[in-house]
Amino acid sequence: MPTKMPDAAERTGVETAFARTLTEWRRVAGSRFVPLRLDAAPDFQGSIRWRYVEDVCISDIVAEAHRVHRSLALISPDDPKHYKLSMQLEGTGMVTQDGREAVLRPGDLAIYDTSRPYTLEFTDDVRCLVMAFPKDVFEVPASLIREITAVRLSGASGVGAVISPFMRHLAENLDSLSGVTGARILHSTLDLLTALVYAQLEEDRDHWGESRRTEMREIKLFVDTHLAEPRLSATTIARSHFVSVRYLQYLFQEEGLTVSGYIRDRRLEHCRLDLQDRAQESLSINEIAQRWGFPTASHFSRVFRAQFGMTPSEFRARSLVALVG
Repeated sequence: MPTKMPDAAERTGVETAFARTLTEWRRVAGSRFVPLRLDAAPDFQGSIRWRYVEDVCISDIVAEAHRVHRSLALISPDDPKHYKLSMQLEGTGMVTQDGREAVLRPGDLAIYDTSRPYTLEFTDDVRCLVMAFPKDVFEVPASLIREITAVRLSGASGVGAVISPFMRHLAENLDSLSGVTGARILHSTLDLLTALVYAQLEEDRDHWGESRRTEMREIKLFVDTHLAEPRLSATTIARSHFVSVRYLQYLFQEEGLTVSGYIRDRRLEHCRLDLQDRAQESLSINEIAQRWGFPTASHFSRVFRAQFGMTPSEFRARSLVALVG
């Protein structure tokens, strides 16, 4: 079970602990909030300085290479509900959660949720700042936080360039975070983190939106070049683009379309153009229908009439008469 969190009266000043073996590190740093598995060399060495500001614990960790893993088996509904923010001060680290990996270099930050499995891995000497705070003190909906766990938040640009030196200053000045001053600094820190999260979400969505638009352009081009194939379907399109049918359907739904409806409409549009083209007059309606992937004339006639309000032969007759006139 995790170590009991100290009462408010006990949260005074900066505390420091040193470890000269992996066993000692597990005792001083492991499972301080929730159960964790710590792996490192037996002669591992590390130190941790921490203090509480209200309900938030801020830790400055210096350690040799090690790995932290919170597995599903270690998670209990009774565990404290916390987010953690890790900022790389020295060395390189990797955070993994929700199917994502973030490689952090000095100045970078990442958020992870202690209520779900995660892994932290440091392959060399490292120093990092870790903030652990109850979920209810962070004014960002949990659904949005889930989109950004284990995502590298760069400390080199945008809001990250503002918050990164600020957070580094926190690590260097834990002694100053007392009383009303400490509380004000904490609230300012959480406000900055909120701004950073929303900025990253907006950037990700812009990138995702452009990525989807590019993907849709490629898929639509593929559809147009394969309309003559009667077996063209969501399954064949998805297979050709190495995506699932569900994902393909989602892309089309984002534009208010269905895959089958889009294929049908593109085929009908090409047939419409051919039917009103005098150069195609020698072709029968059935030949035009089959050219664009309609297997039978009866099916083609039915969907054409539903789309344009007249049969293909009626449409062709009116169009050619109009051209003559």
